[in-house]
Amino acid sequence: MLTSRLLSLLLFSGLSFVSLADNGQACAIRMSVESDFPPHLIQQNSQWTGLSVELMQRLAQEVNCQLEFVHSPWLRSLQLSEDGKLDVLTHLSYTEQRKAQFAFIGPHHLESIYLVGDPTKIPATLNLVQLTKDTDLGAIAVLHGAYYGEEFARLSQQPGLSRQLVTISSIQDKLALLRAGRITAILEDISVLHYWQQHQYPDADKYQPLFKVYESKVYFGFSKASLSAEQISALAQAWQRLYQQGKLARVYEKYQITNYGDLTPEPIL
Repeated sequence: MLTSRLLSLLLFSGLSFVSLADNGQACAIRMSVESDFPPHLIQQNSQWTGLSVELMQRLAQEVNCQLEFVHSPWLRSLQLSEDGKLDVLTHLSYTEQRKAQFAFIGPHHLESIYLVGDPTKIPATLNLVQLTKDTDLGAIAVLHGAYYGEEFARLSQQPGLSRQLVTISSIQDKLALLRAGRITAILEDISVLHYWQQHQYPDADKYQPLFKVYESKVYFGFSKASLSAEQISALAQAWQRLYQQGKLARVYEKYQITNYGDLTPEPIL
């Protein structure tokens, strides 16, 4: 177990962190945010909250840091992280390509992506392969830069599916376009749909998960360009400690997330 003195030395030795323990200066972890992604990222006036925010705030507190928010679109945030100008991204799927730029701490969420739409307007027996062949829904919204798994990436190259995909820049636009009838379906995490319905977003009850497209654990991705290996190791140990002490469970329960028991820490550093 690291002593508090050693933990401070490990965490506050680089440019992204300033020693709080030794001289009282603030220590900041820079986290990317763009727009509402409830229940994970929620903007209320000028403040940010939500499941991912509170989990990262708890981790920052564990290592005597404050969390700072940097407003940046997703693809821009990836580049800023690779350049060492951001410290952490949320909801990062692991890929071999990303491993060179990011350390993956968590997982913090089990992402379950579904095709979501009005079941009275979409065939009940639909699956992803059918969308490449004999079923055309007209327009399916996907988020720019999002990862929906290898199967979707492969099938989306086929003309039958690719011509149906509409790339948009925000989650809010997905629901608005769906309500306006400009698209027929969206790809969305089931937790987002449940939040819309629980909080009575307009017309949210009309839409249902039709079939699962992809499921994967997602992580907090810490930039290897801004953080040293020692800092990243200490953050991973802090996350493990919070999990074992049940302090992460309290955050999940606040947001009515019940599958946090499946998120045993498995950092990929």
